[in-house]
Amino acid sequence: MDAPAKPCPLCASPLKPTILPLIAGNEAPLRLTLHGMPALACAKAHTYFVKPDFALWLMNHLVEHDEATLPAGDATGLLFKAYLCHDCGKPLSPKPDHVHAFNLPLAYEGEPEFRVEVAMPVFRCGGCGKEQIHSLGEVRKLTPAALVDAFRGAGIRSGAM
Repeated sequence: MDAPAKPCPLCASPLKPTILPLIAGNEAPLRLTLHGMPALACAKAHTYFVKPDFALWLMNHLVEHDEATLPAGDATGLLFKAYLCHDCGKPLSPKPDHVHAFNLPLAYEGEPEFRVEVAMPVFRCGGCGKEQIHSLGEVRKLTPAALVDAFRGAGIRSGAM
């Protein structure tokens, strides 16, 4: 027999699993878009994370695992940053070539798979022509604020557990 649904802390209606429509957050120049993220919602559309640690898990997973797969240059310099190609060491172009969206599939503890799109300006290497973001440090620094922006914009609350 299934356990009774947890009540919504705001209206006491039962919370049910749901899949959120597209939600996005910005922390310029980063834009994160979450496609099909699992959540809990009541009949009055109060929305919560599927588990209390979901937001922290997502942030850590993106920053520590997924973003490490993005093509990224290397930052040099303390005050005046320069960005070099990770592959050949030549300077990246000073102006972005275009904004590229990188798709990262994710799944959380038995919940349905969802996708995070990480959109950042990419810069072309003057030596080998490879396109890459400036540095992993840059995207990792912006990710938490972009996630908070996405969650706020979608009206997700954290107090359902």
